[in-house]
Amino acid sequence: MGLLTGCLDDNDEYIYHNHDNSVVLLKINYTDFEFEGGIEIFLHSEFNESTNIPISVDYVSPGDFGSISLYYEPREELIFEGSIVWAGSGERSFPKYIYHPDNFLFLEEEITKPADERFQIIFSEEGVDYPLEDIWNSINDLAIVNRYLKGGKNIGLFRYTPSVGVGDPNEWSWYVIMNTVPD
Repeated sequence: MGLLTGCLDDNDEYIYHNHDNSVVLLKINYTDFEFEGGIEIFLHSEFNESTNIPISVDYVSPGDFGSISLYYEPREELIFEGSIVWAGSGERSFPKYIYHPDNFLFLEEEITKPADERFQIIFSEEGVDYPLEDIWNSINDLAIVNRYLKGGKNIGLFRYTPSVGVGDPNEWSWYVIMNTVPD
């Protein structure tokens, strides 16, 4: 489940974390495009050389209650899970917590938005407008975005709507998902 892998050094005194693959999830407010935080998830799956991020989606349509889960392939490592409620509001259950924006390092200069072709829509929905410029502008000054962008992978974009039916866009979120390149 994307947990940190701990290893002891030769002295058995210090624990260090070693990983070859990770993703970062960055949460953005759906209506005002404010960066709300994020988390880096360390994976056990082998790094995939494709430019696409290898994500599969398990979607349960909300008759009354539904859900959506995103998995990093091929080992089906959970990277996102949330409930969807028809006449109410679901919630994200994984990752349970994300770091507040104050925990991120900010750059002095903004990063230029990559070409639209670099954005990979995760679970594309018909009739949904994906405001790439507004979403990018909310994270274009984060050091972690700069680090992940250097890997050359596509930039995943996912819209999470925990409330549907009448639905309240004030409860919805955009998630940017980026995949690192191993050291």
